[in-house]
Amino acid sequence: MPRQYFTKVSRRYRQKEQPWYLHPLRYVMDHPVYFSVNRKTVTRAIWIGVFVSFIPIPMQMLVAVLLALLARVNIAVAAIGVWVTNPFTMVPLFYLAYRLGAVMLNMPIEPWPTDMDFSSFSKDMGAIWKATLYGGIFVGLSSATVCYIAANAIWRFSTAVKYRERRVLRRRRSQIVRDRRNEKSATPDASHEGPGDSNL
Repeated sequence: MPRQYFTKVSRRYRQKEQPWYLHPLRYVMDHPVYFSVNRKTVTRAIWIGVFVSFIPIPMQMLVAVLLALLARVNIAVAAIGVWVTNPFTMVPLFYLAYRLGAVMLNMPIEPWPTDMDFSSFSKDMGAIWKATLYGGIFVGLSSATVCYIAANAIWRFSTAVKYRERRVLRRRRSQIVRDRRNEKSATPDASHEGPGDSNL
């Protein structure tokens, strides 16, 4: 069930030590609304986290948390969502964003740096950074929307399945109760026997 999973994620994130740049926000982040788990707060937080993950900027987690605070959605899910781009996926995903951005801006394809980190983007790589930013926004919007729709669909499907299971369980319990009542009504009561019946 998505609710149970994201409740555990939110609880663990809330208990862990936060990065230093989130310390000024710890009093705001203690509000229960920013760790509430329902379909809207979780799916919107997923959208924020995935979108920010494709933007080639430093401190993505801080940006995701700030957007989650403004949108009043689950902070933990938004912060974890930025890890779509991690040390293993950052290079291919940002390269894809760069190629798309270069096509969108009608720019020539420049050599891609072998050392792919945020400092490389900010140092003597204005053209690549601009194309990657434009491409990242496009890919981020597309990917975040797909994840948002998928998360909504999974949540609704899971809720429908659980509701159906509960309904079937209630029917079975009602059927058991009716069967027991029928058994009791079909069993003859000794108090209604005639005076001579006991001597037979």
